[in-house]
Amino acid sequence: MGFVLSSRVLVVGLGRSGLAAARLAAQDGAEVWVTDRRGAAELGEAAQRLPPETRLWDGGHPTEALDGVGLVIVSPGVPADAPLLEEVRRRRIALVPEIEFAWLHRPETPLVAVTGSNGKSTVTSLVAAMLGTAGIASVAGGNLGTAASDLVLAGGWDAWVLEVSSFQAELCTSLRARVGIFLNLSQDHLERHPTLTAYLAAKQRLFAFQRPEDATVVNADDPLVAATPVRGARLAFSLERPSDAWLDGATLVLHDHPICDVTEVAMSGRHNLANALAAALAAERLGVDHGTMARTLASFAGLAHRHRTVAEAAGVRWVDDSKATNVGATLAGLAGYPGRSVHLIVGGQGKGQDFAALGDEVARSVARLYLIGVDGPDIGRVLQNAAPTEDCVTLDEAVRRAARRASAGETVLLAPACASFDQFSNYAERGDRFARLVLEEVATCP
Repeated sequence: MGFVLSSRVLVVGLGRSGLAAARLAAQDGAEVWVTDRRGAAELGEAAQRLPPETRLWDGGHPTEALDGVGLVIVSPGVPADAPLLEEVRRRRIALVPEIEFAWLHRPETPLVAVTGSNGKSTVTSLVAAMLGTAGIASVAGGNLGTAASDLVLAGGWDAWVLEVSSFQAELCTSLRARVGIFLNLSQDHLERHPTLTAYLAAKQRLFAFQRPEDATVVNADDPLVAATPVRGARLAFSLERPSDAWLDGATLVLHDHPICDVTEVAMSGRHNLANALAAALAAERLGVDHGTMARTLASFAGLAHRHRTVAEAAGVRWVDDSKATNVGATLAGLAGYPGRSVHLIVGGQGKGQDFAALGDEVARSVARLYLIGVDGPDIGRVLQNAAPTEDCVTLDEAVRRAARRASAGETVLLAPACASFDQFSNYAERGDRFARLVLEEVATCP
């Protein structure tokens, strides 16, 4: 590891990742200091779970917290240009994101690192499932679920698969993925990254420290992703053309050998076929055979709130894709549906996105738009010529209206293209509410 274990370590940000980093640093024997912008009352239980003897600054990030510090570990919620981090750079103190701090404890263990705007959690979980089916002891975490530092503390595995966000990747200085996966890129997190170019550069940082013997899996159908510079083997997947892994009619193909028919894939949605191909390329690099991949794809139904069918009644299918929190995810969710067959519930906090990018796909696939949330009206004005719109304000009202409008053979899809925080605590609460409302509506169907 690149630091002295007895040195003083500062953890900036006491979220899930920061708390895990503090515990791991304490186990290393370091003196642990922590800062967080929240006050003691708001921190609550998190402060109580810190290791004994931890020094905590709450209510801000004072520069005095850097005194005598040899390493600063950053939680992903802390912007890279935060004043305290600028002071860290000025003082030339070593600075790493939490995910890299964890990796430094097990740098020789095979790592699959997954990034992209959409599908990261699904692919991370799917690769880990393929490895597990093959008998390889593996764990999944990072931006998804368990923080990387907590995975190190738990131990008991021989390979790890980490979801890596742009917030985590942009500060990496050495993290090496044996297999890196770049799924796609669409406008998102514009509140943190000023331009799409900056967002792309943050993602690409994940592949900067690979070696010639490593591999980078890229989406051949996404021009910006496909052009990503790589240091090792470039492996491409595609739904449109022959590639290292691609969709050949109704068959998933890996290096010219069939994996399985699309009807044997448990996940729904055309975009999940691309996720399956990306996962297959990564798993193959760690020794997983085609038969094991096929068995995993047949049993892996996907993750909650990611294009999951919650009910079918009177010929209408109800699909929860609440995790579609940006325009790119909603476009992916709509792909593959027949023309004018989708009743789309969209809206929430728009995060400054350009919703005109939805126009062509909405015009093709959507029968009616149901607008919710604080930015619903603005989205409606942008898309009013693409499909009929209804201002519903709330998810409850959108479900009620969609239940009256949708006919047999059509789908009601919650794919909001927005964050949920204007009306819900997170996308999961929004998806759970949708499922409850749908089941109530279905129960009243004749």
